[in-house]
Amino acid sequence: MTLESILKKHNSYEENAKQADYLFRSYVGGEQYRKGEYLTQYIGENEIPNAYQNRLAATPLDNHVATVIDIYRSFIFKNEPLRELGSLENNPLVVQWLNDTDQEGQSMTSFIKTANDLAMVLGNVWILVDRPSYKVNTQAEEEALGIRGYACTYTPQNVLNWEYTRSINGKMSLSHIAVVESESKDRMSVTHWYKDTVIKRVITKTDTGEADSIVGEEVYDNPLGYIPMINHSPLKSRIKGIGISVVADIADSQRYIYNLLSELEQSIRISSHPTLVKTTHTQANSGAGAIINLDEQSEPGLNPYLLQPTAAGIDGIISTIEVTVDAISRMSHTASVTSSKTSPTSGISLQVERELLFAKLKDIADTVQETEIKMWNIWFDWQNIDKPADFSITYNNKFDMRDMSNDLMHYKAALELNDDPVFKAMIVEKIAKLFED
Repeated sequence: MTLESILKKHNSYEENAKQADYLFRSYVGGEQYRKGEYLTQYIGENEIPNAYQNRLAATPLDNHVATVIDIYRSFIFKNEPLRELGSLENNPLVVQWLNDTDQEGQSMTSFIKTANDLAMVLGNVWILVDRPSYKVNTQAEEEALGIRGYACTYTPQNVLNWEYTRSINGKMSLSHIAVVESESKDRMSVTHWYKDTVIKRVITKTDTGEADSIVGEEVYDNPLGYIPMINHSPLKSRIKGIGISVVADIADSQRYIYNLLSELEQSIRISSHPTLVKTTHTQANSGAGAIINLDEQSEPGLNPYLLQPTAAGIDGIISTIEVTVDAISRMSHTASVTSSKTSPTSGISLQVERELLFAKLKDIADTVQETEIKMWNIWFDWQNIDKPADFSITYNNKFDMRDMSNDLMHYKAALELNDDPVFKAMIVEKIAKLFED
């Protein structure tokens, strides 16, 4: 194959990778976000040395994307997933797979958390369940050498190309995928997966970063007969292999707030430090109590004066930021679990917000459960293990959240309105159960 065909990209790759890079920077924040340079440049700002970079350094990021992802994760993984392993519960290889899923120390739950966080941000991730090709004769030898299936994650930026084909029974399955395993300044490693073959190539790069030549190639058989890669996407799109980010609109609102915070900082700085306008030869010292020496023969119209913009726009910027934060709470349905002063205050509004949030969380939890089941199925195939009949993976999909103070207020009112001993006993029992929960 030629370099061009090896590095051929999917029609949707460029746009998807660019969006994924923006969303990832919006999630991690910090220096990564500053390097994205998402502040709008002023006219002529590029003509002043370091002016734009100084403004980037002075502008803080209020990271709503990370906050929303943290809230979603805290609900979805509040309870550990229930894994019924049946006869495999004490199998040493299964225990190792559960406790060290990626061969880097992450447990199954921790691995799934990380992958799902990235998928919610980027739209999707690809999860590969692979197994070292070293052949052994017995399970005892496998255990001794630590040879077993493991999982790893690829972000959209690392997946260059993919193709789905429809089988005779109408099912769409992955027939080819090309992933960048690693990349440095002078070389890159690319793996092409097919249903019957795996080809790994090492490609050198020129000084300008362009692909130069193939310096290594290894070909392996794929004994599974299918590509052991899972596309995990909490929200599906119309393009197979690409998902929709859960926080795309929130990232845009966050960028808007980021620019407003820069405007706020500039407005405060300018209004707090007026500009002195004077002729070239007028001697003036800055600071409180400064003295300005004027030429006695100077014209009155050329006397120095202060140019101080009004600070009236500061309140408008702050109000706009508050409105945008309120919009983020509505988009993410997190108004009922945040302390924003713009959150809805009525009981009905809070209940509706919670139900919308819990419906979204249930959909995400269902996709996470499906993905883990697929991972186990591939792992069983790699290990040549029959899945037990009583094997099951169940994620929590009930996210009811009770407001104890609100419930107690209603129970107290009920006790005051009814003196019936039986009724009071029932209310006291409900209060006791409330604290048990």
